[in-house]
Amino acid sequence: CRSLRALTASQDWSKSDERLLQAVGQNEPDKVAALIVKKGLCPTKLDAEGKSA
Repeated sequence: CRSLRALTASQDWSKSDERLLQAVGQNEPDKVAALIVKKGLCPTKLDAEGKSA
């Protein structure tokens, strides 16, 4: 299993991605949900690689 730091080092992240990771790290589920909705992600719909569309 790769660490979160390894994942962040290998991908380009936007400010909204950073805010989302921070909210997850601070255990703020309401903020996580709001950021996911704002970004338009649907974490329950995954592609063949297991990534959200």
